[in-house]
Amino acid sequence: MSRAAIRSYAMQIRKLLGYENTDYIHAPKLFDALSILFADKGLDFDFRIMPDEHEVFFDKEEAYTDMSTGIIYIKESVMEQACRRSYKRGAFTLIHELGHYLLHYLQNDVRLTRVAEDVYIPAYCDPEWQADTFASEFLMPYDECIMMKPEEIRKAYHVSRQAAEVRYNKIQEE
Repeated sequence: MSRAAIRSYAMQIRKLLGYENTDYIHAPKLFDALSILFADKGLDFDFRIMPDEHEVFFDKEEAYTDMSTGIIYIKESVMEQACRRSYKRGAFTLIHELGHYLLHYLQNDVRLTRVAEDVYIPAYCDPEWQADTFASEFLMPYDECIMMKPEEIRKAYHVSRQAAEVRYNKIQEE
């Protein structure tokens, strides 16, 4: 998927969920709401908070979406960050995993696999790039952020300094 296609999809999801472009998204509350919303529609949206050292996680992995079940596994420390609304990676990580769920798991014909780090994959084919792009577009809407500096983005959307700077730089490149 292209950045434009992911941006459009992320904005459709925001609108469907009743978020305005100026709204900050509290990711843990969103996950709870999606669990209820999906259950009402006869679908599963299952996430589990696990101890940081649990075997489901690879080294340095903060969360993981199982593509065979759709279950999102989240480290306790990451969920704590997201719940505190701290300007750390927690919210971005949760929405990144939501991106995997929406963009990859719900698409029945998509199956992901891990590849060696030295294998080249074009960005538009890379599921990690797609999930990062979804998280960025969903948390920090382009139409609002186009006129903001990184610190304004960080404060408005409760994201990490790094996420705000990356978002700002990507917008400047466009």
